Amino acid sequence: MALTKTGLGAIVTVAASATGTITGTVVASNKQVYIRGLLIFNTSTAATQICEIHVVPNSGGSVGSALAANKIGRLTMTASDTAFFEFPYPLTLTATNDCIRVVNSSGSTVNVLPIGDVEA
Repeated sequence: MALTKTGLGAIVTVAASATGTITGTVVASNKQVYIRGLLIFNTSTAATQICEIHVVPNSGGSVGSALAANKIGRLTMTASDTAFFEFPYPLTLTATNDCIRVVNSSGSTVNVLPIGDVEA
């Protein structure tokens, strides 16, 4: 199996009190997505920010919802903090519209950069 070797795309900004779909992680046309990790940055220079990471299966062929049942992590980030959420072995998403979603609490935005690759 070949990989595109183009990565998973650009930085995704998740607004305060919002849920963001990390676009580079959305499976398209059943092309497997391999996620090595997420680089997350708290844009606030003064406040702590909480965000949650969800591995979301598709829902009837569409992008699913971030729920407690698919939450895999919760990060409390200090002001201007950067966290690397790394999987020991790449997480493989296989069905069309499976994806990673980040739920951001109130306060400030977070920037998320997915690290990985897509099946060619």
